[in-house]
Amino acid sequence: MGALKDLFSSSVAITETRNTKIDASFLSLAERTYLENVSQNRKREFIAGRFCAHEAMVLANIPAKHIQIGEKGEPIWPSNIVGSITHSHGYAAAAVARKSDILSLGIDAEVDEPLSSKVLRRISNDQEHQWAKTVGGTLVQHPGKVLFSAKEATYKAWYPITHEWLGFKEALINFHDQGNTFTVHIQKNGPIKEMHGKYMIREDVIVTAIEVPSPKSETQL
Repeated sequence: MGALKDLFSSSVAITETRNTKIDASFLSLAERTYLENVSQNRKREFIAGRFCAHEAMVLANIPAKHIQIGEKGEPIWPSNIVGSITHSHGYAAAAVARKSDILSLGIDAEVDEPLSSKVLRRISNDQEHQWAKTVGGTLVQHPGKVLFSAKEATYKAWYPITHEWLGFKEALINFHDQGNTFTVHIQKNGPIKEMHGKYMIREDVIVTAIEVPSPKSETQL
């Protein structure tokens, strides 16, 4: 279903890895200190995600800088960069861009497997729930999991802009029949009312991506 780079515009650099034994020497002292108090699984995922972020910065011709750590372990990007990191069961990826080109990015990866009916009800509104029940096994094998991933990517793109929580049901997602694309309608007051995303399924991993263009770059089109 296409290459990973097809999920974003040419302004965005993206890298991925399935290597779970990455040398952590490139990490900052703060990052290595953070890893002293986490599980082995979290440590492997963290290192893989930060490795992808550094590689993506190099790919984008952005000097690779250390990424600070937020209160919940989330990445705090350098002031001139926007980015997003994801990791799931031995897979990791990161997308970065210059803030002058892109306002925000969201990327999420999930294992391509069924989503429980209980979780599907918790994350979806009636329209989304009906979509997941209708297209299962046709357009995609596990639509509930694609929906879940799209909502995760939406939150990752929303939060850096607003610094506010966005609940699962505060983002209404419409999937399109062509091009593995979707539109997000934000059901909450804020500066962003609509986002556009893409997804792909490859080697048993679902990857969803959202790119919010910079208002400045849009006016220059």
